[in-house]
Amino acid sequence: MKRLMVVMMVALATACSKEDVAEQKASFGSTIETAYSKAVVLQEGVEVKVTKIEDSRCPKSVVCVWEGMVKVYISVSEKGSTKEAVIEIKGGEQKPASTTVQLNGVNYLIEVTDVSPYPQTPDPISLQDYKISFNIKKA
Repeated sequence: MKRLMVVMMVALATACSKEDVAEQKASFGSTIETAYSKAVVLQEGVEVKVTKIEDSRCPKSVVCVWEGMVKVYISVSEKGSTKEAVIEIKGGEQKPASTTVQLNGVNYLIEVTDVSPYPQTPDPISLQDYKISFNIKKA
């Protein structure tokens, strides 16, 4: 029985790790929706991944002195090189926020259009529950 439990635990761990590294395919200029820590592979082998999210936006049901902001940390990789970028979106802003990353002599414009869910209560949101919508194109 113990042996069966060990085998089941190893199989479950292996299945979870395969799901964690699942890659999403996309093309430059298209709107991409991804989850925290999921890699998105674009044309020419460019990989984009959200590595960290810091969300201090004022919850909808709370009156705040400051609207807060959400910071999205993104990693862009290509041909063995990686660059990190941070995009800040102030709470309540309607337009996208963007940054440019230079990697292997190419400039990539990354524009984050949405970070959801928007906080409803002061309780923190689990990182795995976040969805980030963005587009990336060569600048």
